[in-house]
Amino acid sequence: MVQTSSSKSSNMKKALITLLGATCFSCSNYLDLQDNNTLNQDSFWKTEDHLNLAVTAAYESLTPEELYGRGIRDLDCISDNGYNEWTWMQYWDISVGQHNPATDRIGWVWNDNYKGIRRANEILDNAPGMSINAEAKDIAIGEALFLRGLFYNNLNMLFNNVPLILKVVSPQEARIEKSSKEEVFDQIIEDLSNAIELLPEKGEFVGKINKYAAIALRARVYLYHQEYEKALKDCEEVINSGQYRLMDDYKQLFTAEGQNSSESIFSVQFISNMRSGEKFSGTYKKQPQSHFGVLPNLVHDFYTKNGLKPEDDPDATPFSVWADEKGVPKSAKELEAEGLSIFDYWAEFANRDPRLDHSILRGGEPWLDQEKWDNVVKATKYGIQKYIREEVGMYGDGDRNFMIIRYADVLLMYAEAKNEFSGPSGDVFNALNQVRRRVGMPDVDASLNQETLREEIRHERRVELAFEGLRYFDELRWKTAKNDFENKVIFHERTFNEGKHYWWPIPQTEIDRNPNLSQNPGW
Repeated sequence: MVQTSSSKSSNMKKALITLLGATCFSCSNYLDLQDNNTLNQDSFWKTEDHLNLAVTAAYESLTPEELYGRGIRDLDCISDNGYNEWTWMQYWDISVGQHNPATDRIGWVWNDNYKGIRRANEILDNAPGMSINAEAKDIAIGEALFLRGLFYNNLNMLFNNVPLILKVVSPQEARIEKSSKEEVFDQIIEDLSNAIELLPEKGEFVGKINKYAAIALRARVYLYHQEYEKALKDCEEVINSGQYRLMDDYKQLFTAEGQNSSESIFSVQFISNMRSGEKFSGTYKKQPQSHFGVLPNLVHDFYTKNGLKPEDDPDATPFSVWADEKGVPKSAKELEAEGLSIFDYWAEFANRDPRLDHSILRGGEPWLDQEKWDNVVKATKYGIQKYIREEVGMYGDGDRNFMIIRYADVLLMYAEAKNEFSGPSGDVFNALNQVRRRVGMPDVDASLNQETLREEIRHERRVELAFEGLRYFDELRWKTAKNDFENKVIFHERTFNEGKHYWWPIPQTEIDRNPNLSQNPGW
């Protein structure tokens, strides 16, 4: 895929959003006629325009705040990457193990994913019988299958096992038992496999789902379920397609100019002032996401430019020298009392992996029109910088796209799957080193064994994909959450009960509505 210019990409994006944003107003009118969600069967499903409206509604299901409008990104707040400073948002409750079936955020995530599934089911129920262009119909069905697979993967990872609803049903018919995690996994794979057969290699518009997006998502699902050979084969197909490449500039990747680039495999398209904006890029009162504090242990995990941990690099000073017992950076006054200088501390960042500087804002760094960002407003003293608008604007209604899948993730998935399946090899090192070389980091030591290479791959995923909504899922699938959240998080204490915290509780409202729905173990 050739990287488009900023202006061309912007125009194409606006064209898509006109379809996926403005026309959803018309679609929402249909959605309100029956059961608040069901399309009017008597007047709808007649023409290709009707099908386009239904597809629009399905795409629009990605945009709510609790999903890709901000919520998926903010899952990093309950991982070892971030700290949520606004307790009313309830990420803090989940991060410290104080959530329960009545926690509102859990219900919001459940409902928004099932709304997306219902809209996909509308298409899958009705499109096959429409007397319209066969190719347009097949593509719409493929898009719906992809989206249903994506939403079910979110639910399956977070809730462990959920009701599997594969057609439009009435509220009464929806009162069914949960399916096992394996059954849901099998359905996701079936949906994505069928989508791959129906989708084109390139979408008609930028931002539309294509065949390789479905293959990449299937690779992710296989990887999450330890189907390593299948995951690496899917990654190979995406890599060998030649459609994608890493952008040269890592920082630009998360700016308006870098949207829909050669690295984006599937992104949610947002545009402001059309009721289709997002909140994950907002800048409020010159603060980069006031609710999101970056945990010091993530900052400390970035290597030096020599490819070493700061404590192992003779040219670096360990972060512990510059921080208090909680890992929070000391003030200039505190450092001076110890015979140190804050200027020396900030100089340390110049010798770190460049992704640290591009992803995380630190005190004293120039920010917007401030000569030095005042970090005292942050409990952790670090702010999120990736994706954040570099101009003062409204907190919500932003126009940054959110990349659900990008090429660097495919390379890292390939490296992980291949290492787990058959151990270290030149292919594994090549995939991993491509991601590192993009930011000028040295190659990984080629003498690493499977276990030590596994740790390097996991480290690379953390620093490359920070704040992209993947860290929490990684911790769940690796079964490392208890150790990493309880023992490695510095700044505050967290509790992770392995008997129930590897999955969320089913929302109590759903239990109350559905007598056939049992609560998850431990809850």
